[in-house]
Amino acid sequence: MAKNYYDVLGVPKQASDQDIKRAYRKLAKQYHPDVNKDPGAQDKFKAIQEAFDVLSDPDKKANYDRYGSPEGPTFGQGQGYSGDGYGEGSAQFEDLFRQFGGGSRTTSRTFGFEDMFGSFFNQAVEEDLDETVRVNVPLSQLTSDSKVSLRLQTGTVNVKIPQGAHEGQKLRLKGKSSKVGQAGDRGDVYVELHFTDDDTYRREGANVITVKRLRPLAFLDGTEVVVATLDGGRVKLKVKPGSRPGQRMRIPGRGFMTASKVRSDLFVQLEVDLPLDAAHRSVYEQLER
Repeated sequence: MAKNYYDVLGVPKQASDQDIKRAYRKLAKQYHPDVNKDPGAQDKFKAIQEAFDVLSDPDKKANYDRYGSPEGPTFGQGQGYSGDGYGEGSAQFEDLFRQFGGGSRTTSRTFGFEDMFGSFFNQAVEEDLDETVRVNVPLSQLTSDSKVSLRLQTGTVNVKIPQGAHEGQKLRLKGKSSKVGQAGDRGDVYVELHFTDDDTYRREGANVITVKRLRPLAFLDGTEVVVATLDGGRVKLKVKPGSRPGQRMRIPGRGFMTASKVRSDLFVQLEVDLPLDAAHRSVYEQLER
């Protein structure tokens, strides 16, 4: 065989129709040019599509398994196929085409060619029953296991945001698609996670910034602060005496998980907490005199 379609899809020759379909859907999503920009992904996708077109069609698959080609035996080489040969004689050609249309020799040839090879060019179309829903997750929800409520056409579901979820990650909701196939099976919904700023954390490039407000004396004398990190932990930091407002303290690898599955850094920005009540105001007025 010039091509091993089973190897392309990563399934054994005894694979069921469902196994072939599942393998195709998994590989197609992985190598589709719209989502995979790696060199060679487009050629890989074409090979996957070609393999599926053959193995999902019962006639093509039978020809491929028997003759090594989805079109069936090569004309004029009947001696290689015992008992099923299509030899060089015109009578054998006429008999072959008659199977597909009957009638005279001329009519049979025309009808037979179109009938046999027409299906080869009309490739099978895989039903795309899956849906993708984009969900914005506030950064604060990454500090502990949390859920977001998602309203689908098939109903409302609570989606758990797992610890270690990364930007762009897709969570699968099996059988929750609004699309129903010819066999009555529903597709899946893929929830695509995207992180957004909130009152506690904000993104700055690949890193995360959080603000800690300290009383003025804390800058002068030094202090300790406890910071919740986006991996669900807590870190105690020592603020040195003489620190300045606006200063940042870096906590490496405790930000959000990137698409490359590497945690970004968390920066703690120190700012002044100035009480605005009347009692404190008089103190500040005295200091300015």
